Amino acid sequence: MHKHQPTPKTIQFAKATRPASMQVVLLICLSMVVGFTGCSDDTTDANTAGSSMQVTAPEIPMGPKPATVIEEEEPQLPWDYSPYRVLVWVASDDPSVKVSTVETELREYLDRDFSSIWRTTLADAPDAISAMMFRDLDGLDYDSLSSADPILAVKRDHENAIRIRSAPNVGEFVQQVLGTSTAIASLKQRGIESGKPELDGVAQRLKTFAGDSMDVAKQWAEPGTEAVLLSRGLAMTLTEPEAKLIPPPVENLVANQIEDYDKVFLVRVRSTDPQPSIDVVEIDVLIRFFGSVTRVSMTAGETISESIGQGLIQAFSPIVRIDNAGQKTAEGILRASGLIMDDKSPGKIQVGDVLMPATRKDDRNGNPFLIGPIDWAYLMCNEVEKDIVKMGFYAGRAGGLQGRKNNRTHRVAIKVKPQGDQTMLRLHAQGDPDFPLIGYEIYEKELDSKDMTFVGRTDWNGRMNIDKNEDPLRLMYVKNGGAVLARLPMVPGLDPKAVADIRSDDMRLEAESYIRGVQNSIIDLVAVRELFKARITMRLQNGEMEAAEELMDALRSQPSNEALANEMGKRQAAYLKILGNKQANQRRMVDQMFSTTRELLGKHINPKLVRDLESAMITARNNGGKLPAKPVDPEDED
Repeated sequence: MHKHQPTPKTIQFAKATRPASMQVVLLICLSMVVGFTGCSDDTTDANTAGSSMQVTAPEIPMGPKPATVIEEEEPQLPWDYSPYRVLVWVASDDPSVKVSTVETELREYLDRDFSSIWRTTLADAPDAISAMMFRDLDGLDYDSLSSADPILAVKRDHENAIRIRSAPNVGEFVQQVLGTSTAIASLKQRGIESGKPELDGVAQRLKTFAGDSMDVAKQWAEPGTEAVLLSRGLAMTLTEPEAKLIPPPVENLVANQIEDYDKVFLVRVRSTDPQPSIDVVEIDVLIRFFGSVTRVSMTAGETISESIGQGLIQAFSPIVRIDNAGQKTAEGILRASGLIMDDKSPGKIQVGDVLMPATRKDDRNGNPFLIGPIDWAYLMCNEVEKDIVKMGFYAGRAGGLQGRKNNRTHRVAIKVKPQGDQTMLRLHAQGDPDFPLIGYEIYEKELDSKDMTFVGRTDWNGRMNIDKNEDPLRLMYVKNGGAVLARLPMVPGLDPKAVADIRSDDMRLEAESYIRGVQNSIIDLVAVRELFKARITMRLQNGEMEAAEELMDALRSQPSNEALANEMGKRQAAYLKILGNKQANQRRMVDQMFSTTRELLGKHINPKLVRDLESAMITARNNGGKLPAKPVDPEDED
């Protein structure tokens, strides 16, 4: 019986894109695979010629039964030897400008800086994405990019919701999925094109509903509705109950295309404008972070490919995996750092660079439930030791990077590249954007000292411009009435506007104003009581009992300790009720002010002075209406 001899597979390793150390690692892995397959007697020829090396895999002997060859996934490379998987989507206002016309020159341009650290895919942007890019490139986010994708929305209160995690589960546990005739026909056609005409059992559950997509969305509130077929953007608006979004098993979903890469660049070419330009936005897929728009003007001496290349270089932000984090420091490994041979590579992190920390936490299905940058937090690179980046951590509140490590939690830092000259800072009361914090003081503190410099005050709308200077990272402090309310690390020019949601300090200031009034009243009352004491004593010494009695009545009518304490207690309770339990810091400050004032009140306003004078009055009556020549001082009696 003759055995079928398969054609040997050829695997190529380009020297231009992988260093020698990587070739050795891959050869060792290949030899291990050969050993485990029991083909140690076969030979492997390695032929090197020109700029590439070819390794011929051994022939696999065929037995009597046909053997099924399972292609294993490519082993995951170490973080510092793992190149970025990059997708570049190009959209142009000129139909003649396509990827096919710029690809060759653009790849040559990018290879100068990224040949070893990028695995690049160039493609024309899908029509829906292209329209979004020209409509509002700066306002794009992950949800808007994938908003046109079809999605299966299942009610979270469905009796089998906990079992429904993928399209086959929808076909198994859901009886009907409502959708428009157009949406159902389109989904079935895409299923056929994807090789899944039954859509993993979903096709038989689809039921046409008369009307448009909005009519289908309105059926969500009906008790008999189990699931609906809508666009992702419309499905995101479904509430009561919340929707569980299940992607259908079809190809070319925008969300799936993006998830296959580490970086996605949106390139908008405006070649027909009076001032032609290239606009580029970088998307870091892991944390779904959209960078600022990078604009490159097209000059007469440059080609479109060169301008696009410049925009990609300027927009690219390397990423660091954070391995160790404390309250004030962090360190991690730079992505693809082992593949970088040039210290001036755009993929390097230099001392003085500012990075933005971000966190991603996934559920058991790999879907993120917490994702994105940490608010008001930045990292400053202080030292680079081989592949380790050591950074200082500056945040508005502590604990942002600390936490338990596991396979579903990712902590990274991405280099920031501010494009503007300033950032407008706006302060408003917590939970109320229409309540600006007017006249609040802004101070700046140096990173390596405790010195603070007054910068200015917020205007009538709670705003203040923070300009870029020689320090890329600036620590701004918000004060009001002498109290520090917030610390706001900022990179001026990174965002055009930064909004801080701060607990208003007005109630504490009102309480402080009241307490100061009470303290001033206590001081005045002490002086008045001492004056009454002196005048009453003088009248008694002169034998003027009636005048002394009148002065005693006037003294007794002055506010007493009990009256002032009761009034303070009522006001304190009212302030604490308004502040609530969430504003612990302000509650503590208010309690401290009232406690200090009570101590002052008890020390200086007490019944002892009145009792001593009443005792002197009795002594004078017993002495014929006049105090003895040498009256006993009431304080000495105690």
